Amino acid sequence: MNFKIGNKLIGKKKVFVIAEIGVNHNGSLPVCKNLIKQAKISGADAVKLQIINAEESYSKSTESYKIFKKNFLNYEEIKKIKIYANKLNIVLFATPGDFSSLSIIKKLNFPAIKISSGLLTNIPLIVEASKLKKPMIISTGFANLREIRETVNKIKKIHNKIAILRCTSIYPASNENLNLLSILSLKKKFNAIVGYSDHSLGNLACLTSVSLGAKIIEKHFTLNKKQTGADHRISSTPKEFKLLVDQIRMIEKSLGEKNVFPTKIETKLKKFYHRTIIANRTIFKNQKLNKENISLKRTNKNGKRMHPREYFNVIGKKTKKKINKDEIINYKFLK
Repeated sequence: MNFKIGNKLIGKKKVFVIAEIGVNHNGSLPVCKNLIKQAKISGADAVKLQIINAEESYSKSTESYKIFKKNFLNYEEIKKIKIYANKLNIVLFATPGDFSSLSIIKKLNFPAIKISSGLLTNIPLIVEASKLKKPMIISTGFANLREIRETVNKIKKIHNKIAILRCTSIYPASNENLNLLSILSLKKKFNAIVGYSDHSLGNLACLTSVSLGAKIIEKHFTLNKKQTGADHRISSTPKEFKLLVDQIRMIEKSLGEKNVFPTKIETKLKKFYHRTIIANRTIFKNQKLNKENISLKRTNKNGKRMHPREYFNVIGKKTKKKINKDEIINYKFLK
């Protein structure tokens, strides 16, 4: 089920964190390069673009046509961006909005393909993208279970390198619309790597998703939230994104393993914290142990200790020797 995107292994303990640039570059090559640089500094594993031919993807009457027609990077600019990302050692990939955009991804040999929520039912494009046999990450905003299953099945007929992202396609998405518990359902139903694509404000949803088992986090990224454009307002600034990555890395450490066991440090300390059987007072030779002259106590003294469960077994037993107050009691003292 695990696979690599570039040099990053997806699906293991470390979460794959994507800075979603989308079209927040505003059609500017220098701005795009700066976004990639700042994403790298902020700790992102990858940056993602949206490569879309407005003429092929949208009717001219739509707002999307205006946005993508205006904020456009041509092939040569994207090629330069790929070279720049490689130089910074950060993974660069993209969402292709249409067949001509997919051909750019193919020509530049991007290491993965993202299918956005709006493209989830574009089965012809998805089938064509699957033929490249690159890892595919699909967002599930707008989608019901049947639609997700249809898309996943189409991809799986060609390859199994799939990750499914829980997503709510509202901008911004309020907490009551996030339905993060469905991350668990997606993982169970599809036996696939599952992650979360965020359109909410702040870091809480992303952090909760990691705690629920998300192995990919995608968060929109901008240099300035006050810019005009579709995604700037819901995006993280470099400072906010760095905090998010730092918090994700802390959660990874905190989650540990599924097995129940004490840590190595706890194992060393446990005898000093668990109770053992201690003499409450001086107990003389041939005297019986009773509830008045022994107790269950924590002690920092050295000595062979008895488990608290032995308390009932030693009551009534006689001593072989004098036992001093606060001395640890064990069976070698008893008849």
